Parts: sequence; structure tokens; C-alpha cells
Amino acid sequence: MTTQTGTRIWPDNALVIDPTHLGISATGRELEKLFVDFCNRNSDSVWQFELSPEGEIIIMPPVHHPSDRDEGKMFSRLEWWTDDFGGEARGSNSAFQMPNGGILMPDASWTSQETWDTHPHVAGDAHPFCPDFVVEIRSTSDNLAPLHAKMRLYLQNGALLGWLIDARNRRVYIYRAGRAEPERLDNPTTLSGEDVLPGFAFDVARWIFDRE
Repeated sequence: MTTQTGTRIWPDNALVIDPTHLGISATGRELEKLFVDFCNRNSDSVWQFELSPEGEIIIMPPVHHPSDRDEGKMFSRLEWWTDDFGGEARGSNSAFQMPNGGILMPDASWTSQETWDTHPHVAGDAHPFCPDFVVEIRSTSDNLAPLHAKMRLYLQNGALLGWLIDARNRRVYIYRAGRAEPERLDNPTTLSGEDVLPGFAFDVARWIFDRE
């Protein structure tokens, strides 16, 4: 649905704005810097912001029940795993600057300590790399197509493993580096971190599918 010139609504209810229609001529890294500054000035907003590789500003509505609970459970289990196995886990408020352009915010992510330490971090900036492991959880308002596109972007930018969890249909899509298509799991009980996160197992049935 088109609302006005340069603004459109995605199927998952995100508001997408072309910066040129706001009088912004910056592109590439200059636009990404302006975008991060904008996000920092609006850090108290309930809305989340992403920047597509094409330079579009994506404004996403706040996450409601049960998706907020699902994201929290996913992040907490991942963070507990890092206590023993290392690396850095992050939740849905962490922004990552993709090497090929754009700034994305996975619902949960993990980065090896080697990758984390290799890239310089600047306070107030997005993390300057793509995580090794990413998770997207379909909310009640999400359309699957944009989420699949987002998962492909992660892999194009260096992610090794990704889970797209579709709680509505009790389905999970496993994205792996070097694989053209994801593996679809119907009604799985647990998910494995495989060789990217050795020993990590997430009980997706217990923590997401079977919860009211």
C-alpha cells in the first residue's frame, strides 16, 4: 500500500522510507553514519529501525506478546551458553553494519570472540560486521518473504548459521553458509548449534511452540 511519495508499507507492517524524499542525498557509509546518529537520537523509541542495502529506512513496529517473550527466551539461553563456551551473544536491540551495505538487527545473534576482537568497536556505532549466528523469530504481524530475504542477506554478509523460527506454523528454516536453500524442519523439538555453536541446543518446542 502506498501512503505518500517515497513511503510504503511492507507486508509485515514495516514503514519503509526512501531517504532521498526526506532531502537526504547521502549514500553508502555516509548514509549509514547518518542513520546510526538518527537511531541514537531516538534510542528511547519503542520502534526499531533498520537500513536496507538499497539505502531504505525500515521502521518496524514494537514487538508484542508472544513474540517479545520468544525473543527474550532465545537470547537468554544463548547468553547462558556463552558463559561456558565464549563469544558474544546479543539480543534484538543490537545493530550490525553489513559488509555489503545496510544495518540490520537480528532477534538474537552470536559472534565468535575471534571475529568480535578482530573488528574495532566505536561507542555509539553499529557493530561493524555480520554475526556468525543469527536468529529471526516470526512475529504475529510478520510476512515470511521479507524474513527469508533478510536471512539470505545475513549469509551473503558472512553469517555461518541462521534460524528462521515460524512459531505460527511450528516450523524452522535452517540457513547454512554455502547452501543455496534452507532446510525446513516441521515441528522440531530441539535445534542444534551444529559446528558453529558446539554443544548448543535450543528446546524450541518447550520454549516457543508449546507456550501459551
